[in-house]
Amino acid sequence: MTRALGHLSPPRLPCWPTGGWLVGGAVRDLLLGLRPVDFDFATPIPRDAASSCARTTNGAVFPLDEERDHWRVAADGTTYDFAPLAGDLAANLQRRDYTANALALSARGALFGPAQAPADLRRRVLRALSRENLEADPLRPLRGWRLWVTRGLRPEPRTRRWIVELARAQRFGRRPAVERVREELERVLCHPRAAWGFTKLQELELAQAYLREWSAGAGVAQLGYHHLDVLGHELEALWQLSWRFPRASLALRWAALLHDMAKPLVRQWDETRGYYRFFDHDEDGAALAGVVLRRLRYGSARVRRVQALVRRHMRLPPESPRGLRRWLLRNRELLPDLIALQIADRAASRGPLARNETGRIQALYAAHEAARAFLAAPRPKPLLSGDEVMRMLNLEPGPLVGRALRALEEAQVVGDVRDRKAAQAFVRWWYETETAAAERPGDPGGHRPE
Repeated sequence: MTRALGHLSPPRLPCWPTGGWLVGGAVRDLLLGLRPVDFDFATPIPRDAASSCARTTNGAVFPLDEERDHWRVAADGTTYDFAPLAGDLAANLQRRDYTANALALSARGALFGPAQAPADLRRRVLRALSRENLEADPLRPLRGWRLWVTRGLRPEPRTRRWIVELARAQRFGRRPAVERVREELERVLCHPRAAWGFTKLQELELAQAYLREWSAGAGVAQLGYHHLDVLGHELEALWQLSWRFPRASLALRWAALLHDMAKPLVRQWDETRGYYRFFDHDEDGAALAGVVLRRLRYGSARVRRVQALVRRHMRLPPESPRGLRRWLLRNRELLPDLIALQIADRAASRGPLARNETGRIQALYAAHEAARAFLAAPRPKPLLSGDEVMRMLNLEPGPLVGRALRALEEAQVVGDVRDRKAAQAFVRWWYETETAAAERPGDPGGHRPE
């Protein structure tokens, strides 16, 4: 039952629509003592309110759903959303998802909402207004999970049961727009409690609906170097990353969460060693990560970066100075993220065979510092140009010229080549070696098991 709940000092905002109410999460956060950055208004004429707000804030206005008259203004890192105030205020609030979100605040500080809302917020309880309300928008179960993680609002038993039931139905039924799902996942993935949050995503059975390939790692034992099953290890790796590198990028966080996702598909029992092996799980995992991220409609650049991190997470940097310099050059575009992922992966592996993980992690931290210094240092001036290489080798422009230049740069970095004469000799030797290798039968290569 919606009623007057008292007075709350309204935030000082550059725009407040005439006859409009601040509703939902911003009011909830104010009551929790937090500073909102997103403000939702229920207002009689949303389009006019959004246009006025854009003029006042010098922000950009665009439709969220023009047919339903939903509008957004983005200005200086703050968003203002405007939706129709259909019917009276009480009816509007009764259609919302949770008591914590069914709150409204007037420009003068009058607070309205369900009678239970203040007590629920004090006790950090997430309570659905009704099952029908959760079903009305398929995103609402996922939003409840996000509020549990980011606001500490724990679902009470009935609400939790409804979320699980709707999650099961969403595996094959109606789902929200992919972009809305991605936003909820990102907000938790970038939160300090991300690993705990994705544990709850699995417990609420929402992972099976939205990250089913990742969820398949639950209960898949590894043994050997690992003390956790596949899913538990990935969660532990995400926790280690969040703790050791709190400013980790979104791509790096996705890579930590998904890096072993292919293991359930490639697991093989090794009778001699007495534990499971996972041949080529890095290559297959990169492909599978691409499937998941493209389904979430990420751009190609981010998908490629996550895939590259997953593909190379087993390729550890060598400890010898020359080998390390060569490795840093070959992985330049992924640094220092690749080493951060490897640190998190190693720290999450504490099985019976992982006897010296502390030493391995210390070596990786040293490589991480070397990578930062490597990236900050100027790149060596090329000793030969592409035109010079083409004239020397009688080549036309093409990929082979670029490969020759990269090989020469690597030789400079590791100290094998120091002047033009040595550079010319190296390029000739490299070209002869490449030509001879191309004439030999291909080597299918080996497998990386762990």
